[in-house]
Amino acid sequence: MTAGASPDSSLSVAVGSGVVKLPAFGTFLRQLRQQSQRGRRPDAGMSRAELATLAQRGVSYITKLEQGEAQAPSFALIESLADALKVSDAERQHLHDLSSFRPTDPPAAPRAPSITTANKAYVDNLAPALSGFVDAAWNVIYANPVYARIYRHIDDPEIGNVLLWFFFVPESRRIMMEWEREAHLTVDWLRGLMVDNHLYGLDCTDLMKKLSRSPEFCRMWEDGDVALGRHKEEMLVRDLDRGTTLHLRAQVLKWPEPASSLQLYLGVDVGPPDSTSAS
Repeated sequence: MTAGASPDSSLSVAVGSGVVKLPAFGTFLRQLRQQSQRGRRPDAGMSRAELATLAQRGVSYITKLEQGEAQAPSFALIESLADALKVSDAERQHLHDLSSFRPTDPPAAPRAPSITTANKAYVDNLAPALSGFVDAAWNVIYANPVYARIYRHIDDPEIGNVLLWFFFVPESRRIMMEWEREAHLTVDWLRGLMVDNHLYGLDCTDLMKKLSRSPEFCRMWEDGDVALGRHKEEMLVRDLDRGTTLHLRAQVLKWPEPASSLQLYLGVDVGPPDSTSAS
């Protein structure tokens, strides 16, 4: 990207006759402003003039930021905008990440995830916990047998990705007992990871093209929400083989190897909540 170029230009992936918009600072800022509860317009959020006043900037500058015509904003300005809009911690971090996100730059050569024999043995030995390695684009690099059995078909060659599994494996709707919520969370998390991990050189173009064949994915993506973690500790998963319900305490942890995009998924069945109350 050349100096002075619009950071919001060409941020889309062509899908058939349509496009899927990739994350962009101006788009996200406009969404936060229009959804803000601080504005005087109940149905339209905060006006640009209101945001400009609270952030102590000119209206024309806010307009340029939203339209991608301004240079990357400073850390201090992003903090002022976030304070004015009263955003969540995840939304604040996403604004900062987007300020340096340049998906139109030539992508770095993807780094092949390094899965050693020791890595595989590590997650295999975590059984009966569900465990596996995924990258920042939710590609499943390796899964232990329990993970692969519960999440049927997730390691099939044509799937191999958590989001493709959600939207293109019908059984996922029976397995994930809160399918809508969990699918939306994973879409929102992809948005955050796509920006936060862009230095790893992961190219999501092909994945986005595949996902965009799903109207439900497109609907969730167009909501523009962002997540950088789970909304709650546990999720309900049905074991179709045994007809039981797992109360999984699920975590996604950054794998502590330098310059690695790997994440460790760990799901531990903690059983149903204790229904008894202390007397």
